[in-house]
Amino acid sequence: MAMKRSGMFALMLLLLPACIAGQGSVTAGGWSTLARLPNASQPKATGASAGPQVLNSPIVEVQLGSTSATSMFIHLSSITAPAGKVTFLITNTDTMEHELVGFATKTPAGAYPITSFEGEANRIDEDAAGTAVVDTGASLPAGTSQLLTVDLKAGHVALVCNLAGHYAAGMHADFWVY
Repeated sequence: MAMKRSGMFALMLLLLPACIAGQGSVTAGGWSTLARLPNASQPKATGASAGPQVLNSPIVEVQLGSTSATSMFIHLSSITAPAGKVTFLITNTDTMEHELVGFATKTPAGAYPITSFEGEANRIDEDAAGTAVVDTGASLPAGTSQLLTVDLKAGHVALVCNLAGHYAAGMHADFWVY
């Protein structure tokens, strides 16, 4: 029985890249496309597949979501990574849009003043937050994922969702590069 299970696991590992490629959405090596999650409620996916690729960098899984309109989160599979290329697998597990922006800064992620940005109230001022080193580029629709590989230098990165009200609801996390 154990032999059958390990054989099935090996087969699943061989088929996984083909499944991902069939969805036509998860790529590596920089800005990527969006991927549809199983059981997600909205059928949004964009981009064409570049095919499965092997990642040669640490992968940090990021979950964006909420437990209520006033309690939101950024969960990280790891709060550290070595300097160099780091791949973030960012998944919006929620029913609303979220984004992920990371600033190279000494400021703790939860210590930014909430003011306005780009004429919209209840956001942090990204121009004063530090150098953006992680950025989804646009908000991620509900139930989508984005694979983002960035080159990070040693130091602290404040990860935030800066959509109106999301930062104030708790969408911030500290990440360290060593």
